[in-house]
Parts: sequence; structure tokens; C-alpha cells
Amino acid sequence: MIWKHLTAIFLAMAFAGSISSGVAALPPATPDADAKQWLLYIDGGDYVKGWVRAGNPFKAQITAAVLQSKISPTREPLGAILQRTLSHVTYSNTAPGLPDGKYAVVEYHSRFANNSVSDETVWLDFEDGHWLVIAYFIDPAAAKADARTAPALDGKICSHEELVQARIARMNGYTGSPSCGNGP
Repeated sequence: MIWKHLTAIFLAMAFAGSISSGVAALPPATPDADAKQWLLYIDGGDYVKGWVRAGNPFKAQITAAVLQSKISPTREPLGAILQRTLSHVTYSNTAPGLPDGKYAVVEYHSRFANNSVSDETVWLDFEDGHWLVIAYFIDPAAAKADARTAPALDGKICSHEELVQARIARMNGYTGSPSCGNGP
């Protein structure tokens, strides 16, 4: 009888141990998952929480109020998010104007309620075991079409990726970024 109880206790402990070790063994969140979580704050207009959940390079450059003043004039007129489709994720050990580290660029093709289609780019930095947002760019399709046809001051029309890299570099004080006639 004692053996039955000991066996039952042993099996219960082994089962509980496998559950807890399974939880501890979960991989860290992916850049895509963390970017989507951050975008939920922005989608809901919670810019303060978006700022709190951002990475150190982001927070060093802007306040929560500045985050809202920069994003809301472009994002809010688009309306509610209807669909956000992952385009691709790129990993890198470098980011313009930042020290070597673990970085990811997550790009989405998004559709919004006010008949707007947009490309969204989220740059993340791996800090303390988490992917944290260090930059966000939204490029509505209308603005992208205008940028393609705008005359370039220096003769170079930059791609969306080059524009994003130039903006990240300038945010971090790096002056060796591409000079684009169709954007910052």
C-alpha cells in the first residue's frame, strides 16, 4: 500500500516537474511577436505604454509625448487596423548609429479601416532577453507613390528600406546615412 502512494506521489512530482521545466524551456519571444504586441499599444492610442515598452535607444531619443506627436498625425487618420501581414524579418548585428548588438527589422503590409494600405517597419533591439522596439516607421501607400515620383534633390530616389535606414541613422546622430531626395 505504501508503494502505491509513493509511486503516485513520485509520478505526480515527475509530471509537475515536466510541466514546470516545459514552461522554463520556452524560447524567448520572436521579434515579430514583440513588434505586434507593441503595435497593439500604438493601434489603441496608448503611446505612453508604447514608450514604456520601447528599448533604451528609443527612450533616449524621445519622450512619450513626442512619440504621440510624431506617430498620431500619420497613424490615426488611417483608422482601425483590419489586417497586418508579416512581409519579412531581417536580423542584423548592426544598426545605423548604434553599437553592435542583436537587432531585427520586422516589416508588415497593413490594411486599415479608412481604405488605407501601408507598409510598417519596426526595428527592435534584443535587451535583457526581450525584443524591444527602437524605431517605428509607417509608410502609407499614397505617400510612397508621391515619394517615387518626387524629384530628388541629389538625383537619388531611395527605396523604403534606404529611407528607414536613413531615419534610424539620423535619430542616433549618425551622419553617414544615405542622402535621399525623396525623404528624410
